[in-house]
Formats: sequence, C-alpha cells, structure tokens
Amino acid sequence: MRGPAEAGITRTMHNDESTTTRRNDSSGRLPVVVKVFGALRTRLGAPSREIEVPVGGTVRDLLRALASAAPDLVAELEKGLDSGYLNVLVDGRHALFLDGLDTRLDGGETVAFLPPVAGG
Repeated sequence: MRGPAEAGITRTMHNDESTTTRRNDSSGRLPVVVKVFGALRTRLGAPSREIEVPVGGTVRDLLRALASAAPDLVAELEKGLDSGYLNVLVDGRHALFLDGLDTRLDGGETVAFLPPVAGG
C-alpha cells in the first residue's frame, strides 16, 4: 500500500500567515512551517516561514535547511538547544517527548522554536 507522499496526495496547511497547498511529488522535498517567537523573530524576519525538508527528514534536517535561509537564526537556535534554553514543539508536542532533534517530519507539520516563558 502506498503512503500519502507516494500517492501524490495534495496537502493543505493552515497557519496564521496564509494557506498553502502543495503537491507531494517526486521532488524528494516536503514543506514544514517554522515558527519562532520572542527575539528570534527578528532573525527570521517573519513570525513563520515555510521550509522544505527531504522526505524522511528530521528536525535536525530542518535546521540544516533553515541555515541557508537564515544562518543567524540557526546559530541562535543551536546555541539555545545546546544550553537547554530553547523549546522545540512539533505540531504542539514538545520534541523532548518525541525523538528530540531526530524527530521525523512527514511534511505539513509546524515546528515552533520558543524560549521558555516565565511570569507570575
């Protein structure tokens, strides 16, 4: 049985910026929406951006793909990830409870990078 990507299924993604329709084809790339919060937004230049990852790619692959579009942002993200300061959510689920940076992306996900929030 063929999976959605092999069958050429059209996937529609909704985010707060726009609606994008993509066709999964033989390009070997899948769209993922990246969202950043706080001071990280200035490094991305927008609240969110669509980045393509290879089929079977991971959050780590997403960072590599993002590096060509926003190298300053990726440097900040890696610094935050290394220090444990930054949270990564894949479709609202914390990556710590998935496979961390090795969490597989199937296309259409929203990956959010956000600093911890404190207050009272």
